[in-house]
Amino acid sequence: MLTRTLSAARVLGAALVILSSGCEKGAKLADFPELSPVKGVVKRDGKPVKGGTVRFNPDPDKPEFLTNSEVKDDGTYSLTTVRTNDSKGERKPGAPPGKYKVSYIPALGDQTAGGKTDPVEVKDITVKTGDNDIPIDLPKK
Repeated sequence: MLTRTLSAARVLGAALVILSSGCEKGAKLADFPELSPVKGVVKRDGKPVKGGTVRFNPDPDKPEFLTNSEVKDDGTYSLTTVRTNDSKGERKPGAPPGKYKVSYIPALGDQTAGGKTDPVEVKDITVKTGDNDIPIDLPKK
């Protein structure tokens, strides 16, 4: 009886693996749109922040892509875009031209953020075709 139960479990497990791999292969990935380079410096009170993340949320929303960047210790960032349903995580430099709502998430332990790590809604910006140098000035604490 135990042998039959184990055999049935193996067959069911194999069927689930086959079905799930078939679904993954059948899922169509969205084509990357045209991307424009976007870089800049994140500052608070005129001084570069140390670390964190910036996220550019398309307006209107396009949930198939995520556009963001880590902020380096000198406050600089350089955007990349990734497909949200891409299990391989292919990431390309730049952002699609268009309007965005920008948010900044402070690094853990960032003293300039007053110890808080809640996202800071920054401003609405537009990414244009071609190179973009977009400074981000955070609101005062």
